[in-house]
Amino acid sequence: MLFTFAARLIANGSFLAEWAEALNVGGIILLAAGIILIVCEMLIPGIGIAGVLGFIATVAGLIVGSSTFAQAAFSFAIVAVILLIAAIIIFKFIFGKRKKASKLILSEEITHSQAESDEKAALIGREGIALTALRPSGTIELEGKKLDVVADGEFIVKGDKVVVSSVEGIRILVKKG
Repeated sequence: MLFTFAARLIANGSFLAEWAEALNVGGIILLAAGIILIVCEMLIPGIGIAGVLGFIATVAGLIVGSSTFAQAAFSFAIVAVILLIAAIIIFKFIFGKRKKASKLILSEEITHSQAESDEKAALIGREGIALTALRPSGTIELEGKKLDVVADGEFIVKGDKVVVSSVEGIRILVKKG
C-alpha cells in the first residue's frame, strides 16, 4: 500500500503539491520544530531529551499534517533520509576535524631503541662536570656532550665532578665524583 501510494505520487508528478496541500500549519510547525530539535541533539552533547522530543514532534507533525497513514509513513521516510544525510555531514565534517587538530593529545610516539639504551648504559662509571646545580636534576658535560641528569640522592654544586652511577630508561643517575 505504501509503495503504491509513493509510486502514484511520484508518477503523477504531484507529490509535492499533494503533500503540501495535506499539511496544515500545525503539522508544519511540529515538523520544523522536531527537525530543529533533532539537529540540536546532534550538535550539542546532552542526555537525549532534545532528540526524543524532536522525534515525537516530527512524528506528530507528520500524522497531524497528513491526510492518510500511507502519506504520513512516506513523509516520515523522506524526513528520516534527510536527517540521516544531515547526521553523516555533521559527524564527518564537524567531529572528524577535531581528532586531527587535537592539541591535548600527543599523536607521536616516543620510541626507545636498543642502540640508545646500549649507548647510555656505556656511560656508567664515566666522569663529567656539573654545568648546573643538581637539585636533584640538572645538566652535566660528559665527553663534550651536554646531558640532562638526576643526582642520586645528594645535592651537587655547579662545577663539581660527577660519576654516572646508573641508567634507568631515559633517566641518567649521577653521584658526586
